[in-house]
Amino acid sequence: MDVLIIILIGITFASLGQITWKWGMNIEGAITELNLDTLVSMALNPYVVLGVGMYGLSMLCWLVALSRKDLSYVYPFIALTFIIVLLASKFLFNEELPALRIVGTLIVILGILVIVQT
Repeated sequence: MDVLIIILIGITFASLGQITWKWGMNIEGAITELNLDTLVSMALNPYVVLGVGMYGLSMLCWLVALSRKDLSYVYPFIALTFIIVLLASKFLFNEELPALRIVGTLIVILGILVIVQT
């Protein structure tokens, strides 16, 4: 499998991990005190557990990619998670997207396009 495909699969899993964590924490509610009960509740939340699993799969993809390409090539692709999570924040969680955040994301996309060309 092409390393770029592996990287994109890893980025997808990492993004899905963040999204499921957010879902889980929306269920938990705002944490005002971090204690054993809170930690156990988070650890048993199925969305948090799913997010950890997604991150684990992402890590496996990342390790395969790093075994095939330079770190300086692979690492900048992490920025794609910013884009995926930004869009998920808007469409899944109805979060506001200020103009500067969108401009920043477009700059990230431009940077990734430059890196891929090398």
